[in-house]
Amino acid sequence: MDTGKLRHCRKIVISQAGRMTAGIIVLSLLLIGCASEQQRSFSTPVTQRHIEDINQRFQNAGIVQGYVVLDSQGRLELQGEYQYESEVDKAFSIAQTVVGVRWVSPVTPEHIKVTEWSQCLSNLFSGRQCGPPSIVRISSEGTPPGPIANKYALVVGIGKFKNPSIQTLEYASKDAEDMYRYLIDPQEGRFEKEHVILFRAEDATREAIKHALDEIRQRAQEDDLVFLYFSSHGTPPDKFGGVHIVAYDTEVKPRERVWQTSLTEAMLREFIQEVRAKRFIVVMDACYSNGAYSQIPGFLPTGGKSLGIEGDEGHGRSRIDMAKRLLGAKDLVIIEDRPQPSSQPEQTTNGWGKVLISASDAGEKSWESNQLHNSFFTHYFVEGLNRYRGSIKEAFDYAEPLVQRGVKQEKEADQNPQLTPSRRDWNISIAVLTN
Repeated sequence: MDTGKLRHCRKIVISQAGRMTAGIIVLSLLLIGCASEQQRSFSTPVTQRHIEDINQRFQNAGIVQGYVVLDSQGRLELQGEYQYESEVDKAFSIAQTVVGVRWVSPVTPEHIKVTEWSQCLSNLFSGRQCGPPSIVRISSEGTPPGPIANKYALVVGIGKFKNPSIQTLEYASKDAEDMYRYLIDPQEGRFEKEHVILFRAEDATREAIKHALDEIRQRAQEDDLVFLYFSSHGTPPDKFGGVHIVAYDTEVKPRERVWQTSLTEAMLREFIQEVRAKRFIVVMDACYSNGAYSQIPGFLPTGGKSLGIEGDEGHGRSRIDMAKRLLGAKDLVIIEDRPQPSSQPEQTTNGWGKVLISASDAGEKSWESNQLHNSFFTHYFVEGLNRYRGSIKEAFDYAEPLVQRGVKQEKEADQNPQLTPSRRDWNISIAVLTN
């Protein structure tokens, strides 16, 4: 135990204890507390050897002023100076390959200095543009929309990837096909076929998805409804903790390219903030799993898993974290203890707002079922949409317990679907006929 810390504990006791007996008791309790605190602060599998190894790898990669230290939670934290943002990505990636995603802390600007970020800040203070021109749109968020005029959808399912080393998803393409068929069914989703874009496998490149989002953003007006669905792998958490969606042509060498060539949170956030439609739903059946990248040499730590993690590590999205990242909302509506769906569809399905749905929670995988021949979530969510006439709320409430139970029985694991709306009156039926 650190002698300086022990002396500090003793001084506290001496200054506060009026009697010797009380002092002895308090001293004993404080010493136990100090020892416990010290033990907690070092309850991490990360060792000094890991730190030295990573810092040497930084030097070998030309990252001469960046380094890692251990933070208060036992994770590695980037510090120092970096020439470009891509150099931060490289450093962050190197650290993950040694200890895994769990033991590398997201980047905080106060701990590192990046030339590009400093220049950007300098430009802002001098009144110059920082980055590409931003779109300025007058917001009328508080004004409810009129009846649904048009409905637009983008459906993406990627089971096989250009890089064959990325693990195949058995049912992602079928997930997307099932969702697409529901949407264009004239008796069910009632979307006009020409307003629904379907990308599977090699069609789902990053550029194609970006182009489709741009097309919907340009076409959709305030009274319209927009629905996005993605079934794919997620990337490892990036330097800010974001998990992106892997496209067909996502690259994995060098490792940091996985973030730079995927459908990023920044791309989705830009779309969500700029689309005019006041009825917007995005469903993400994607998570990060070590297993997806186990065949790529050097992508995972030695042994194929993070330190201290048994089995195939998963990393889903926390609903609050996802909503803050994508909506940028200050006041999020947190839904707790939702009642189970009734036998009849809910009458009030003319709500509006933005609804974010994720198939799994933080630290969880989004599982596929060999019995259902779909992902658990997509299967039951589409089933719920059919059963409850397109009601997002009723479909989610129907799917949630079935997913939890099914994954527990078939996979002996946990999966908890997540939903966060931007406002309270958010229940939307995507099956409503347009005017």
